[in-house]
Amino acid sequence: MLKLLVSDNVGNIFEHQAYESVARSGEFLFVPPLKDFIKLPNESKLFFIPDSTPLGYNNKTFRIDEINEGFAVSAFLPPGYLRLYLPAYVKKYKTPLPFYGYSHVAAVDNDFVVAAIKVDDDSKWNPANYDFTTNFLNVVKPLLEKYSDNRIIKQLSRCALEYNCTAAKNFFMGQYEAPIPTAVTCNSLCIGCISHNKNGFITPQERLDYTVSVEEIVEVALIHNDRAVDPIISFGQGCEGDPILVADTIARAIKIIKNKCPGITINFNSNCSIPENVEKLIDAGLDSIRVTIFSFNEGLYKEYHRPINYKFEDVLRSLNVISKSELFASINLLVFPGITDRKKEAQALLEALNTYRINMIQWRNLNIDPFLLLDNVKLELDELLGLKNLLMLIKKTHKNLFFGYFNRPKRLFKKDIFPIKIK
Repeated sequence: MLKLLVSDNVGNIFEHQAYESVARSGEFLFVPPLKDFIKLPNESKLFFIPDSTPLGYNNKTFRIDEINEGFAVSAFLPPGYLRLYLPAYVKKYKTPLPFYGYSHVAAVDNDFVVAAIKVDDDSKWNPANYDFTTNFLNVVKPLLEKYSDNRIIKQLSRCALEYNCTAAKNFFMGQYEAPIPTAVTCNSLCIGCISHNKNGFITPQERLDYTVSVEEIVEVALIHNDRAVDPIISFGQGCEGDPILVADTIARAIKIIKNKCPGITINFNSNCSIPENVEKLIDAGLDSIRVTIFSFNEGLYKEYHRPINYKFEDVLRSLNVISKSELFASINLLVFPGITDRKKEAQALLEALNTYRINMIQWRNLNIDPFLLLDNVKLELDELLGLKNLLMLIKKTHKNLFFGYFNRPKRLFKKDIFPIKIK
């Protein structure tokens, strides 16, 4: 039996002996099946949800009850894991929660379990491999002092030390994928934006506030190329707007970088809302692109992304441009249990996969207060497939499509490095 977890107001977590665990998926509440749970990954974080009333299942009365004893408990999963369900609770106040990926967690035989599936190899990105203490300043200092005029490196030092961004840490550690933030503004007002404060929501990061130069971009790329094995540089990070708006600058930098270090992998993360700019980047020598999208249904896309001066049709035009290129193309799918796996959403996603050349879906947990999202989108009554069933359906119909979570170097573009098994 999956037992309900509750917490006191200082974070002590207890099994509730009288109630079974209840999960949420979208607007639906239910007792989840044990087969959807795995042991809580080591690098997960457990926390209680303030101002919440937990919900539990009483198997004597066959009812879901509000438990007026403590707070609901949630898990925040490490990168590489896709959550299947949300925690079930009643929210007492409308104050928005921090931007975490709230995951349903329960107890079985005195052990924590979570409804999730591993979708990528996390050996390089496992939080256990990074230093989150103040000692990391000693790793940052040498490059920060040597390249004191490079504002990108200053920004990355803040990201590494203040935001504990593992991508920024990669740059200073000389490994794998390094970010190059460039964009001051964005042409979307996404409900779940983590760098733009609006309507009183507290965002975990501040957005870049200066325009970077071609020379600064190139310098960061060359430094990373000289120090990392299979180096990747990526445009489009959480501490900035959307780099599609500064495509001219990035394209000029890409041409220089490719000339000086042809072996580096250049990746671009974006909403891809300006097809003409996507073409410029491809012509400049881009290697891979990741299109961030919440939904392939136009209405839901507009409700979440809230586009400014572009249309959903423009994103589809960009996907068409990408499909005709040789880029390694990924969809950065912002997954929310109970929305992504609705029948209508699944049909739209499958139609897109049938229409455009996509190499990989990156299954990303949407970090947001669940009720903030549900209160701001319109959902028609629809059948839920379940996220596991959705993954199995796509695997069955698109056998050559990779599943993942992380960007990859071009050496691995054609290799399924983590063939997941769904039970």
